Amino acid sequence: MTVPTNPTSPTSHAIIVAGGAGSRLHASAPARTPDKPLLTDFTGRLLIDTVLEACAAADCATRIVVGPPMDLPEDVLRTREDPPLAGPAAAVAAGVRMLETTGASDDDLVLLLAADLVNPGRAVTALAAGGPGIGVTGGRLQPLLSAVRLADLRNATAGDLTDQSVMRILKHLDLPELPLPGGTATDIDTWQDALTHGYGRPQ
Repeated sequence: MTVPTNPTSPTSHAIIVAGGAGSRLHASAPARTPDKPLLTDFTGRLLIDTVLEACAAADCATRIVVGPPMDLPEDVLRTREDPPLAGPAAAVAAGVRMLETTGASDDDLVLLLAADLVNPGRAVTALAAGGPGIGVTGGRLQPLLSAVRLADLRNATAGDLTDQSVMRILKHLDLPELPLPGGTATDIDTWQDALTHGYGRPQ
């Protein structure tokens, strides 16, 4: 099953959530494992780079990373949830505030993406070309692989979202499920996931 596309794809933007504590990943990592190898492959390529490149290939007009200071392409904006580590819903809200400073339109589509997606290209392209909805891969809802109209997202992120999940935002929007191409957009939650996809180093 494929995601239906609009005859004319809407203008899309991407908010990439990259400020989590990674507690499951760190808890499952060997002792004395440095942080950096959790984010890079054996060539030093950052995991988030694959997500940024997928957004560029899908013609996202704006790419916003919500997370701590990091090396990013010059045309990528960065902001931080307040306070830091306030949770993914607060991070999305911070991204929305940043996006609204760019002149984006209410009808524009905003992709909500995790920073730790592996092979996200086909899924991101499908989201950018389709309508609003919550992505589904492998039979699972993926809140951080979703698309929402900016006006709806603005309303849904009003108020205090500290320590709330992204689903807390999306569940009020009556979004359809969007089955995405199979075998795409796996996320890294554990050390074994990192090793499997080449983003960890055995000790």
